[in-house]
Amino acid sequence: MTTPTGRPIVVGVDGATYTRSALDWALEEAVREGCGIMLVHGRQVPVQGPHIEPLMEASDAVAQRILHAARQRIHGVSPGTQVTTATGIGSPGMLLVDASRDARLVVVGARGRGTVASAFLGSTSVDVAARAHCPAVVVRELPATSSAPSGVVVGSDGSELSTAAIGEAFREADSRGAPLTVVHTWSIELADTGMTMLESDEARERIAESESALAAQAVAGWAEKYPQVPVRTVVLNAHPVEALADASRDAELVVVGTRGRGGFRGLLLGSVSQGVLHHAHCPVMVVRPEDGRPEDGQPEDGS
Repeated sequence: MTTPTGRPIVVGVDGATYTRSALDWALEEAVREGCGIMLVHGRQVPVQGPHIEPLMEASDAVAQRILHAARQRIHGVSPGTQVTTATGIGSPGMLLVDASRDARLVVVGARGRGTVASAFLGSTSVDVAARAHCPAVVVRELPATSSAPSGVVVGSDGSELSTAAIGEAFREADSRGAPLTVVHTWSIELADTGMTMLESDEARERIAESESALAAQAVAGWAEKYPQVPVRTVVLNAHPVEALADASRDAELVVVGTRGRGGFRGLLLGSVSQGVLHHAHCPVMVVRPEDGRPEDGQPEDGS
């Protein structure tokens, strides 16, 4: 067995098909990074009642079967990957959030994609994406298999949130030997304002130039740190969720930034990050500014 480097990748497992996809994604990442995997399984059991003992025993037996099957799935592909397991009574989401304190990434699966987004995505995946202490990856749809890397996509808007996401996206693209596409969006409706100057082609060009400069500034320091990563910057006057969902069709990973942790999931995660989680065609990584790792930090020029 090889000795893993750094912190493990934590992945939630419960035996469902969509969590197996998350496990497969996490394993590929762990092999590439040379780190171990921690399997986490949470279960709900009544805290009292006349039949609590047999219920607990049955629940524990199911948990051990699920963890054993996941371990076998990993070792069937990569015998050298170190695997640890954790199980407990309670919300799977909170167990994963707790395990994420010492993790490199936390990975969760989610059910399919549709117009009733919240119902399909699932509360566990949203909770983990909103509260994890490290970057969180939600795997609802694996990218199409391709002989050539399709690349990483990251959302940019010039804010501190997107700066953290851009740094993590560069790191992921570098580890994969893949190109990076930075999608910088701005959204100003200039038509029908009643102000001729704002509706002119010149005004549009000035705004586009300003946004392009902002996008270049956000990328510059990271591009110097990762000069081997091919970078393409796309600047669009479009809704960020629509632009990132469209870019995700040809991507292997989309990275988005979001606000810090707190108690209200919807407000905490942010409309853009939630929208991308619901509509992307590949796994989505959610990054907060405080998720930055000590070994990575900010670009040397401080941008």
